[in-house]
Amino acid sequence: MMFGGGDFIYRQQDMGVIHVNTSDSPSDNATPALTPSSPSSKYTKSSIPGLDETNSPFRGIVLTFWDNILGPRVRHVWRINQREVLQSDLLSHITSQVLSCEICRDPFKCDIDYKFYNLPHKGVIVPAFVFSAKGTHGIAVHSLYIVIPSSELKFYLEIHETLTCCFQRLTGKFRVILDKNDFDTSIEVFTKYLMECVRFLSLVHFSSLADMISISDTAFCPEHVLERDFLARCVASHLMTFGRTLVIGETADRINLVLYTLSMFNSQPERRCSLPLCVKDPKPYHHDFFLQGLIKEDSKKFLPMTEIFASRYPTTIIDLTSRDVKQTETYSDHILHRYETIKNELICLQYGHFEELVVLDQDLHASSAYPDTLVQTFMKEIFELPETCWIREAYISQFMRMLHKRAQCLIECAKAESNDGTVPLKLQTLRKIRNDLQLHAEGDFRIVLATAEKLKPGFFCFLKTHRKAERDQTKNVEVL
Repeated sequence: MMFGGGDFIYRQQDMGVIHVNTSDSPSDNATPALTPSSPSSKYTKSSIPGLDETNSPFRGIVLTFWDNILGPRVRHVWRINQREVLQSDLLSHITSQVLSCEICRDPFKCDIDYKFYNLPHKGVIVPAFVFSAKGTHGIAVHSLYIVIPSSELKFYLEIHETLTCCFQRLTGKFRVILDKNDFDTSIEVFTKYLMECVRFLSLVHFSSLADMISISDTAFCPEHVLERDFLARCVASHLMTFGRTLVIGETADRINLVLYTLSMFNSQPERRCSLPLCVKDPKPYHHDFFLQGLIKEDSKKFLPMTEIFASRYPTTIIDLTSRDVKQTETYSDHILHRYETIKNELICLQYGHFEELVVLDQDLHASSAYPDTLVQTFMKEIFELPETCWIREAYISQFMRMLHKRAQCLIECAKAESNDGTVPLKLQTLRKIRNDLQLHAEGDFRIVLATAEKLKPGFFCFLKTHRKAERDQTKNVEVL
């Protein structure tokens, strides 16, 4: 038997006594021997330039990989705050958490998997992205994770979808860069892409649209003048494209007026992922922010269509100079275009010809092509209300609740008629549902359908086949 007690470990008599950390040991006063650092503890470091460290919610970004001999290893660390060093024991702990369960992962798997770890005992939360890429000895499992203080958990939950889309796109680029270049060159090239993403996500931490927008800063206040017909087209198209809009104009004041007005129809987390236009430091377009503005330049002949089509949802484009209100294609078609855009982006990066992909004007549709009655009635009634701002603000909230109720009714009707999605909806059934919900106008149905998609993701694509058949039949009737 073996007993442990005090500074000794007692074993059987024939084994003797083994002294462990005894106070009488003559080596106590000697200089302790230094343990050579393990190869698994070595990694490179760099910083992300052009970033305001004091306002960034991130502590660092870490690249790790699975070593078949040494196990999970840290390969590179991008430091955000130079004064706050990420300790090696923290990195080792997180790396083991992220990669240890990936020991049986197929290294030739092309998927990018997302993980989230809440480590309150370490004071951090960690969103991680696991993927396969070229390592020092061939293809290996890698991970790219972000270290965020636990105090920023609420902020992270608000930007979760935006951060996930941004880093999944970044990870795809990183895999191509690692395959083309040596490691040092890959880090240098990838840092440029990473800098833009982290810079945008840090911006919304302290300069996003306010959680509570005052209606006095919008076009619904009598102090501001904006044509009602133009405003109605802006609001209708904004609702059809899931609350995502790019406003282009010549002055920041007019652009921000429209941004603040449209933000009244967005939720608080969506406002958190939106940026007002700052004249002193104008920002380029980010593919997954909800509301953004750009100063119109004569020298710029095309819009940032690569970024627009890389967004998760369609986008409304409002030109304050020409009073044009256009939008990208419907959500089901936009998903296909998004896939093709990101794929072509990676192909261009692979062959070293990465340029802005120009999309012609015919790829955009005027919002007037989809007439509606919901927003037209809303605009008529809100300006008939007293000019007291809080009354009009309450009416906007009531209008959004009505949209959510209709969207819920549309979802429940479709579920009931399709036996919870197991039986395809008939075209006549879809028409009956639209009549029952008084969604006769195409614009009304698109607005409610977009609201329903946000409540139940996948619902738009579920109705895609029936919508196409309905449009085809309508065209045939018009020809006859």
